Amino acid sequence: MFQFAHRICVFTLAAAGLYAQTVTPPAQVTRTTGMVGIAEGQTAQLNALNPGDLSGGTTVACSGLLTFLGDDGKVLKSMTVVVAPGTSSHLTLDSVVDLALAVNTRKEIRATIAVPPVPPPAGTSTTSTPVTPVCKLIGTLEIFNTLDGHTLVTLGTSHLVPSAVVTPPTSAN
Repeated sequence: MFQFAHRICVFTLAAAGLYAQTVTPPAQVTRTTGMVGIAEGQTAQLNALNPGDLSGGTTVACSGLLTFLGDDGKVLKSMTVVVAPGTSSHLTLDSVVDLALAVNTRKEIRATIAVPPVPPPAGTSTTSTPVTPVCKLIGTLEIFNTLDGHTLVTLGTSHLVPSAVVTPPTSAN
C-alpha cells in the first residue's frame, strides 16, 4: 500500500510540475536587409511580395510590419501592410521629405519585414505544436532617383534576426 501511495504522490507531483510550466509566447519572424546609403534626391522603397502557396494549397493574405531604420537603430518610418496572395505592397522613404537630407549628405539605412506567428490551436501547447508564420513575405530594397525613377541599387537578400521575446506580465496576488 505504501508503494502505491508513493507512486501516486510522485505522479501527482510530476503532473503538477508539467502543468505549472510557463510557455513563452513565440516572437514574430523578422528579416533585415544589409545597410545601404541614400543621398539627397533619392528614394528608398521596401517591397514585400506575398508569393502565395505555390503548392496548390490554400492561400491567405499576409500581414507584416515594414520598417526603415537608420544606422543608429532608430525607426525612420514604418507601416503595417496586408498583402494578398500573388501581390506586393511597399513602403517608401524619401530623402528630402522624410529625412530632410541636404545636398552632398547621405544616410545609411536598412529595412526590416516582421511577420507575426500563427498561434497554435486552442488547447495545444507551443512545445508540442511548432509555431510558424502563416505566410512568407519576400522583401527587396531598392534605391532610385526621385526625379526620374531610375533604379540605382536593389538588395534582395535578407537575414533572419532575433525578435524580442514577449513575456506575459505576472499577476500580483
